[in-house]
Amino acid sequence: MLRARPGPVRRPRRTTDGDGETAVVIGAGISGLLAARVLADVFDRVLVLERDALPDGPEFRPGVPQARHAHVLLARGQSICEELFPGLSAELEAAGAPPFDTGYTDILFPHGPAEPSPCGISVLMASRPLLETHIRRRVTALNGVVIQDATRVTGLSFDDCGARVRGVRAAGRGPGHTWKDDAAVAAALVVDASGRASKLAQWLRAAGRQDTQETVVDPRVGYASRIYDVPEQRRGDPAFSGELLYAPRLTRGYGALRIEGDRLLVTLQGAGGDRPPRDEEGFTAFARSLRSPLQSVLDDLSPASAIYQFTRTSNRKVAYHTMRDWPGGLVAIGDSVCTFNPLYAHGMSVAAMEALVLRQLVADGRDLSSARCRQFQRRVARTIAWPWLLATQSDRGWQEDHQPGHTERAAHWFLDQWIRAIPGDPMMYHRFLRVAHLLAGPASLLCPSTLAAMFRSRSRSEGLSVHDSAESKAP
Repeated sequence: MLRARPGPVRRPRRTTDGDGETAVVIGAGISGLLAARVLADVFDRVLVLERDALPDGPEFRPGVPQARHAHVLLARGQSICEELFPGLSAELEAAGAPPFDTGYTDILFPHGPAEPSPCGISVLMASRPLLETHIRRRVTALNGVVIQDATRVTGLSFDDCGARVRGVRAAGRGPGHTWKDDAAVAAALVVDASGRASKLAQWLRAAGRQDTQETVVDPRVGYASRIYDVPEQRRGDPAFSGELLYAPRLTRGYGALRIEGDRLLVTLQGAGGDRPPRDEEGFTAFARSLRSPLQSVLDDLSPASAIYQFTRTSNRKVAYHTMRDWPGGLVAIGDSVCTFNPLYAHGMSVAAMEALVLRQLVADGRDLSSARCRQFQRRVARTIAWPWLLATQSDRGWQEDHQPGHTERAAHWFLDQWIRAIPGDPMMYHRFLRVAHLLAGPASLLCPSTLAAMFRSRSRSEGLSVHDSAESKAP
């Protein structure tokens, strides 16, 4: 169990109604830790319940299987984390996470490479375990915060009329990894940040609530990742390189990022069921089949890990914001509400954006009624709306038997023109980066100069088709 240590002085607390001044957060991943950070400004006690036994350092853990694959905290997410944890970026850099200007990347788009040039959008390249460890240490140091690991939440506790959540039921792990009997944990507010494995929909259904609509867009993407040691002579290579997938023909791509310890984390990506294998021969053959010369780079590096595979990559959104009988004292954030194909690196940064929405909810500290909590879920839905659009607009192209409507076809045409314009046009590339890093919405691309660049690029690239690009390096 990780217990609270003395931390910084915070704003005066406000009295909450209900069961004292305790908030319970389910899950100690990035979204749960960020939620605990903003709740610690208001509640006397914040209890974070985590099923995993948490490591002391930056190690992988079972509850975050995707952590072995490439993660990027986007510029928007990094800015929010720095606001919540001043000095965090400097800590990560001191721990070996290299900073870089995202314009200086080596990315192959479907119609050609982007031209590297400075854009002023800087991020740090850190592995997921390193990032989570530093955030967890910051949260643990806050007054009143307790992270209780090896604890499984088994359900919600309601008041006598069932209108309000008053806490959770939880079980600790005993000797021999057996679970103890459930115990009640009272709370004025419960935050479900338990991620893809969330049981919240089942708990609400068992309490007599209406079923929630769930939308799934599955691009049938799979990953295979490996870490390599980078020798001194290769440390001048770009901190990030990649090759983009593109429906329906470019089924293969990759992302490679420099992480702490002078290591390169390489994630091979395959869509539409064309998933990279985890055996040595298959991994190498897949890398060699790419349009980029990735394998020639890897031939100079020494593997520093086994090959790991991940296939739970579907986009999934639960419409909690439409529930009319949503109870008071309960909110849901992060992957519990919406999971993204990890290819787009949206998850951690969207969780940071949602943490700011949660801070607004508890700012007055008193009203955690059903109406207020429903309002929070509506704000979360608005927060994820355009990251969801960016992810699913491309990913729907990988779905079998998908029949796009007129609006979707128009959006796909616009996206195609946008991507065609990026090679050879630094301005378009920089605008792409601003949208990709959640610093601007897609509407920012509708300005006259962007539209003019799109139409100019169409005439430039008439002779190059995505099909030709794919077939030229078919495995």
